[in-house]
Amino acid sequence: MSKKILPIILLLPITLLAYLFISYPHTSVLKSSYYLMNHIINPHAKLNKHVMGFLPYWHIDNMQYVKPEMLSEINYFGLTAGKDGKLLTIVDNQTDPGWREWNTESTKDFVTKSKIMGTEVSLTVTAQKNKIIESLLDSPTSQATLVSQILEQIKTRSLNGINIDFEYLGDVDKEYKNKFTDFTKLLHEKIQKESPKTKLSLSIMPLAGREKDLFDLKKIAPYFDRFIGMSYDYYGASSEIAGPVAPMKGFKENKYFFDVQTSYEDYLKVVPKEKIIMGIPYYGWDFAVVDGKKIQSKTFPQDDPKNYAAVMSYGRMKESADLKPNQCQWDDYALATWCWYTKDDVDHQVWLEDNKSLGIKFDFAEQKNLGGIAIWVLGYDKDYPDLWNMLKGKFGEK
Repeated sequence: MSKKILPIILLLPITLLAYLFISYPHTSVLKSSYYLMNHIINPHAKLNKHVMGFLPYWHIDNMQYVKPEMLSEINYFGLTAGKDGKLLTIVDNQTDPGWREWNTESTKDFVTKSKIMGTEVSLTVTAQKNKIIESLLDSPTSQATLVSQILEQIKTRSLNGINIDFEYLGDVDKEYKNKFTDFTKLLHEKIQKESPKTKLSLSIMPLAGREKDLFDLKKIAPYFDRFIGMSYDYYGASSEIAGPVAPMKGFKENKYFFDVQTSYEDYLKVVPKEKIIMGIPYYGWDFAVVDGKKIQSKTFPQDDPKNYAAVMSYGRMKESADLKPNQCQWDDYALATWCWYTKDDVDHQVWLEDNKSLGIKFDFAEQKNLGGIAIWVLGYDKDYPDLWNMLKGKFGEK
């Protein structure tokens, strides 16, 4: 071997280690090297749609089940904005759980692993109380502070995207609609100036296409790269009747108060289809009800000892001994399965999202030629390979 070549060969691993150290400072070089080897052995899938998934801080242990190589983007959910625009770090004299998990070694390592595997990593910044949102939008100083703190997260964690999740409940005054539009423009301009490769997305609720929502979708459409439809929880923990988490149809037929198809009809009137990402629930709900065999049976009031509503994740569904095939039916409006069972002399009605109903939702995203899908929540399917295989079959390049 040439004496000139030998030093170059010896230099290559040193150069690689230096690259990993500089590129992924939040993770040890040893772990980064392992992730790189894993990526070489198991390369990222080629996808024909943007396939993203949310990883909430309260389910951070589920990241052991997540396959970054099968996703275009992983979104950490999330950090909370206060009324002064600062991201909350301390709440009631304790570390905010979203902030705590975001800064743990395991989360930082998972972010590094995902990036090395070729997956974008983004962060959700959320505000879910009307008063907080109003106070934030009323103050230009608070808005500027929030934008500054978002930019700091982008830079220090080398983020590929920021997702805004402002969930205003009820009718909103037009002034706040306008103020949110102004905030959106400010955030967009600052990101374009200081981190132009960072994608900006907005989570929108099922009724966001209706007049009284916080968002003027037509006006803000140019400022966001993606709009993530939260097309789930049409029925949930506080519902007065048991119902499907994401009914595909039924609104126009007066079967359900709203449905997924109508949500996307509304969105598509004002937002380009390639910007719309369809939220997909990997869960349903298990309700205690008055009569489990009667579809859309009444639930019990919150103060009733019989009241019960629990998430029925895909993984829990697969493992539940309560769900008997002869006690389950298909609903032709929701395009979903519902079941009934009795426990401790109380009837239960369970609305599921299984392979059949999720396949229909995947197909809907394809048929409408939407920009992609967003899984809520990553890890809900545990270590079952079914949905990963379905994703690859539906959205993997043929």
